[in-house]
Order: sequence, then C-alpha cells, then structure tokens
Amino acid sequence: MVSLNDVAKTAHVSKMTVSRVLNHPELVSLEIQEDVQQAILELGYVQNRAGRALANKRHYNIAFVLLDDIAEIEPYYAHLLIHLTDALRHHGYTLEVRHDREFDLTNVDAFLVSGARRSDIEALHLPVPVVIYGMEPGLISVDSDNAVGTAMATEYLINHGFEHVMYLGLAINEPFALNRETGYRQTMLKYGLPIEAYELPNNECAATELITLINPAPGTGIVTATDRLALGAIRASQALGLSFPNEIGIIGFDGIYIHKLSSPTLTTIQQPLGVIANTMVKLLMAQLNGETVASELITPTLVIGNSTP
Repeated sequence: MVSLNDVAKTAHVSKMTVSRVLNHPELVSLEIQEDVQQAILELGYVQNRAGRALANKRHYNIAFVLLDDIAEIEPYYAHLLIHLTDALRHHGYTLEVRHDREFDLTNVDAFLVSGARRSDIEALHLPVPVVIYGMEPGLISVDSDNAVGTAMATEYLINHGFEHVMYLGLAINEPFALNRETGYRQTMLKYGLPIEAYELPNNECAATELITLINPAPGTGIVTATDRLALGAIRASQALGLSFPNEIGIIGFDGIYIHKLSSPTLTTIQQPLGVIANTMVKLLMAQLNGETVASELITPTLVIGNSTP
C-alpha cells in the first residue's frame, strides 16, 4: 500500500508538506501542489478520508442548495455544478445537491446556495459558512456584475446606431433583476436618451406578445434581462418582418446555452460561471479556515451573435 512517505519521497518534499497539500492546499504554493498531485497520480495514493475527517473535525462534504424555480430559469446550474465539483475536489471536498429549504447541518461543513430570495435570508444565517450565488446584503455572495452587464449591452446598441433602445426586464423584486434594469437606465441617462422599460415574467411567450404589441420601428435596439426574453423578442421581430441586424438589434443576458439555439444566434451578456464557481469555493474555504471574507462581483462578457452588428 502506498503511504504518505512514498508520496513525499517521489515529490521531493516533506511528509508535512504532502499533508498540507491534502488538507490545507491554500498554505502551499501552486508549484508544490502540482508536484505532490503528480506524485499522488503516479503512485495511486488514496488518502484515508475517515481518518482525515476525524483529525480535522470535518466531514469534507459541502451541500449545494438549489432554490430556483426550474420552470423559470435557464439550466445554468448544471454548468455551475460541474465547476463547483471540480473546484471542491481540488480541496478534497465532495458536493451534495439539495433542493429544499431545511438547511440540515447533518454531515456537512458548509453550504453553497443558488436561487436564494429575500424570504430566505433569515434561514441562511447558519452556524456554518454559507456562500450564495447572487448578491444579497448581509450574506457572503458571488455574482455577475449585473448592472455592468446591461450597461455594456445598452452602450453597444447605442454605439452601433440604434436610435431607440428599450429594455425587457423581470417582474420580480430581487437585487439581480433590479441591478440589471439599473444598468440600462443609467446608460440611457448618460446618453440623454428616453427610457422605455418593461417588466415581464421570464418566458418567451410574454416577450413575444409584448414586442408584437409594440411593433417596434426599424432602428430599435432591445436589451433583455435574460436570454429567454431575448428569444421571445427575436421571434416577434421576425414575425413583424424586421431584419437582423440592420433594422433591429437584440441582446440577451446569461449566455449559458439559449443564445446558441436561436436563429439568428443571440448576442448576449455571458456570466463567467467557471470564475463564479471558483470564487464561491475560494470564499467558502477561507471561511472554513477562520478567515474574514467579503462578497465579490464578477464582470460578465459581451458575446457577439448575429442578432446585432
């Protein structure tokens, strides 16, 4: 059986260093981590997880709680889960998926949460570390900079000659939705342009019905709070005989997969889920190690499709 000493000899480090790589990798340089992990791979070393858990008084299990309504969101969480699992594995943790609001502390060291709403805030003040995907005051959070994203989209349409830019937002009183609308409004004010904003449920049909009713004139740009709303706006625009991208331009928000399915392909503000997941795990590990951390915003990316110039 391969021992810790065998790994240490192969990696040309001390036994204590190997232990730190396995139990507290944040205390070891990336170069040494790579050397030790390579030795572990070559030798086929398997750590005694039960002993490790007993020694460190941890379960090495993190609960991911999905609180979103699946019917109203893009399945971003599948991508997020993959990134979270990879990041946690690097620290020797496994991920357990839940979808209830019980927040049972049995056999878990901490929680990662997606889809939390204001009504969940009180329940999320737990005696173990919690990091949420989304920005909520009073909780350690990681989120895309939503206001920056919609500001980026609005400015892009203005700079490409669209004389009239409207916004299709979400009819929910949550920080991410409010911040996305704020980015649009601030940019329109910056350029001295009239604001035209609507609030809708997050489904394509609602957007299709609204744009059909408005019947936008050529030269109109549309910024939407989600790719689903953008998809509905595209369908309505096509039915009205508007051509892309000369007569109308549409930009979505999320960039998980819907932007690739639309025809024309959708320009969107893409959330960097890999960076978000790694940042969530970084903040969680720091809390588990007794460090004080602060919430972080991650800048999204504008991905150009054929729905805009």
